Amino acid sequence: MKVVSRCSFHKQSERKMLPKLLGFVLLFGSTYAITERACEGSTLYLTCPQGQSINVTYANYGRSNLYVCPAGGQQNTNCYSGSSIQTVRNTCQGQNQCSISASDALFGDPCPRTYKYLEVDYECEFQSPPGNRFHVCEGGSLYLYCPRGTYLVIFSANFGRLSSAICPGPGSNNVNCVSSNALSVVRNSCEGYPSCQLEAINNVFGDPCPGTYKYLEVNVGCSYF
Repeated sequence: MKVVSRCSFHKQSERKMLPKLLGFVLLFGSTYAITERACEGSTLYLTCPQGQSINVTYANYGRSNLYVCPAGGQQNTNCYSGSSIQTVRNTCQGQNQCSISASDALFGDPCPRTYKYLEVDYECEFQSPPGNRFHVCEGGSLYLYCPRGTYLVIFSANFGRLSSAICPGPGSNNVNCVSSNALSVVRNSCEGYPSCQLEAINNVFGDPCPGTYKYLEVNVGCSYF
């Protein structure tokens, strides 16, 4: 697939006509924080879409808010169980879905006589490798964009050659061609923006292997910030 870089897309009001095929790539696989709560004595369910797995970022069994799972009497709102996140991760981390009991039996009782709740923050992540991998042959251009409200995240990038099967051409047998600045160039042009365009040319990335026909490879996803 031949593709180009609108590295300065945010400075231009119109997209210029491009001499090569322009590939429009819509990236899915957004990640965002999800918070679930379950009152003491009930069960908390965590779930992700098919093909994604749970990444637990925070958990507490106790109480930090009067208005979640309200109860009569004096309630301790500085109640934290130190083992909460590890206990939840032991059951749920890396799973597509899981259930966990909000109970003293599982977490201990960090504040007797206080009605507690289990609170968990987690993300749904695509199983490795992360993101989506795209290639564009030297001289082409790649246009990337995310769904509305999400922004590009660059996991890796290389302008060179690591495979003889991609964009075959002169010097295809040189499969140890790596650009030391490709990741920083792509991130500076694309990371945190809703869209960007990249030109796979020596003028942008330099020439890491003269005489070898190269390609740009980008591993990219979308995320809420």
